Amino acid sequence: RYCGYLCRELWRQAWATPFLFKKNNKMKPLTIKLKSQIQFRLDASFITTNNIKTSSQFKNLKIIYGNKLHKITNLFKVSGDDVKNIVIKSSTNKIDNIGYKMKNMKITVFGHAGNSFGKEMLSGSLKIYGNTLDYTGAGIRGGNILVHGSTGKFLAGKPIGKNEGMLDGLIYIHGNVGDYSIERMRRGIIVINGDIGSYCCSNMISGSILIKGKIGNHFCDGIKRGTVITTQKKTTLNYIPTNNSNLSFFNFYMKKLYGIIGKKIFPDRIKLQRFYGRQDSESLSEIFLINK
Repeated sequence: RYCGYLCRELWRQAWATPFLFKKNNKMKPLTIKLKSQIQFRLDASFITTNNIKTSSQFKNLKIIYGNKLHKITNLFKVSGDDVKNIVIKSSTNKIDNIGYKMKNMKITVFGHAGNSFGKEMLSGSLKIYGNTLDYTGAGIRGGNILVHGSTGKFLAGKPIGKNEGMLDGLIYIHGNVGDYSIERMRRGIIVINGDIGSYCCSNMISGSILIKGKIGNHFCDGIKRGTVITTQKKTTLNYIPTNNSNLSFFNFYMKKLYGIIGKKIFPDRIKLQRFYGRQDSESLSEIFLINK
């Protein structure tokens, strides 16, 4: 079950995104950069929800900032012409909803981002070289989110009015993750290179989570199914040990995963111990403990 599930999840993520973007050497990424520091919060969902076809159409967009309607070029310097490949420079954590409901696009952010980064994303590639605030990847349905920094609370959480969190896709966090994250995850892969806070992975339905760092309290409360890969032995206390696993497939899986996120998380040839089924509940989840 483990090998088959991970293989299906990994190959869906590995092959879904690259074919969305055909190289066009004649087009340059559409690049936007704030002309000055902003005082109020700014909703950046206009980038992904207006079905923009050309750079001219993008430049003519009008958005609300503060209590006024502004033309995009009043707030941002805009260059380039590929509206499906967007670069945001000098971003700030006052910019919310970057990548909201994004489909078949690539967005790269230099700087920080506000709340709801990649919320309800459908497909494509969303990458940031900085930190994000709360609700990163909330309700993501597909595509890849790569955060080369840390996130706030409620990573991959439930969007307001919804009863499920992450539905599919891949999320990589290079730094740390805040409390109350990954609630009711349905499907997909999450890789956390740093630590994760308390009350995380509650009521998890399925999916795969790899955590290299420390894990907070009340981890996986109410979990039903899913796979957790961790270095923290305390997470296995209520689980039944099954065997020591040296799965050749796992090394293959990690190699392919590293190819997607662009970083090696663990050394080669690590040893695994598998734990299955919580003794204090009817959970069918499993934990693979990485022995250092």
